[in-house]
Amino acid sequence: MIKYTYVVNSINRVISLFKGLGLYFLLSFLTRSPFLALVIIFVIYVFMDRAYIGFLPDFVAPFRRNSRIRHLREVLRINPADANAAQELGSIYFEKKDYRSALEFLNKALAKVTNSPRLYLYLGMAYMEVQQADTGKEALEKALQLDPRVGHGLPYIYLTRYELTCKEPELQKLKQLEDSFSGFANTENFYRMGMVYKETGDRQKAVELFRKALEEYSYVPGRLRKLHRRWALLARLHSVF
Repeated sequence: MIKYTYVVNSINRVISLFKGLGLYFLLSFLTRSPFLALVIIFVIYVFMDRAYIGFLPDFVAPFRRNSRIRHLREVLRINPADANAAQELGSIYFEKKDYRSALEFLNKALAKVTNSPRLYLYLGMAYMEVQQADTGKEALEKALQLDPRVGHGLPYIYLTRYELTCKEPELQKLKQLEDSFSGFANTENFYRMGMVYKETGDRQKAVELFRKALEEYSYVPGRLRKLHRRWALLARLHSVF
């Protein structure tokens, strides 16, 4: 049965390849420009991806994000004590991977707010990203203490990476983290945890988690698959290479 499925999938890939080549040659003939034909095919693919696949990034998102940053900076210029604006600005900088700026504004928010699990979550992740792992660990544990479900599993992914990169990882602690993480089973989380194990050298555990990601994806209802497809594709890719 597995061999039959493999053959069918291989035939479908070959058919798709010929369809794509056929479309390219047709557009090249109609436009009399191979380059323009490639541009048209790319634009078609982008629209198809946004509608059905969800693998490509949202090209408009950076503009929306930068607009929000400008607005929040203006809010803080008028009222430097606005902790909500500082916290949101810090989280946006984190999403942009500007971790130093994220820490600047998150710590400003922390001066006013000390009981926000989401604030401690972003603080912990940002400290981890700038290699201040011990400080990050403390913040993440504080976030989980305030709300065990904050971040929907993200703290356990970061804390697992922390343990795995220690000179002598605590096996009992890793087991506790794995048990807690199991309550947040979804395609993205399994993929991210798989990458943690792959980057820290445990290829076998990583492949196991990538397979769990694909298994979780198989249970996702059709109307929601677009939200999880990117992580499933990445899990499949990393389980092979």
